[in-house]
Amino acid sequence: MSDFLKKLKGIFVVEAPAGEAASDTTAPEKQAAPPANVSVQIPQGKASDKFYDILLGAMEANNQEGFDYLEFKKSLKTLAQMPMDEKTRYLSAFAAAQAMGITPQKLSESAGFYLKVLQTEDSKFLESVNAQRQKQIGNKEKAIADMDATIKAKGEQIAKLTLEIQEHQADMEKMKAEISDAVIKIETTLSDFHATYSELTAQISKDVDNMTKYLNQ
Repeated sequence: MSDFLKKLKGIFVVEAPAGEAASDTTAPEKQAAPPANVSVQIPQGKASDKFYDILLGAMEANNQEGFDYLEFKKSLKTLAQMPMDEKTRYLSAFAAAQAMGITPQKLSESAGFYLKVLQTEDSKFLESVNAQRQKQIGNKEKAIADMDATIKAKGEQIAKLTLEIQEHQADMEKMKAEISDAVIKIETTLSDFHATYSELTAQISKDVDNMTKYLNQ
């Protein structure tokens, strides 16, 4: 991990107080329904270091030159250690930025730029997850449907086919178990990613709102 990425994590990652678990953030509108004929419990998503590294790494790769939102955010983080209210922190951080010709509009545009970078990562990740769904789940669902039809057909045959039917049933249940494992793994990964994404974009959006609230006066 680069030094710059470590600094970004220090700015955005919120550590839970000692003895207190970090709050979970879900993005239910982006969760897919479980595959047909398979019952699974999708765990609630939570922000993770792994996905912070991915999202912040994208921000690092697209870091704009000069003083921008990231430098402003770093100033806010530093000022958070001082006894001052939120408005004073924003005004104090902006005072340094203003000396370099930065305007509230430029800061808001810069924050918007990084939100778009994160949205691109979200789209890319969703495409990757959909590909994994098709690879690990979609094909097995079709196999289950085909085997089910085979079982029903052979059920009408003579008794000598009973053993073959039982073997198909065993294969079908094995595939269901594999799908359950795959669904939990994929959807947990997606839930964790979107929880991280929601937590990070919420921070940036709040900063944009506060910049509009405090800096355009």
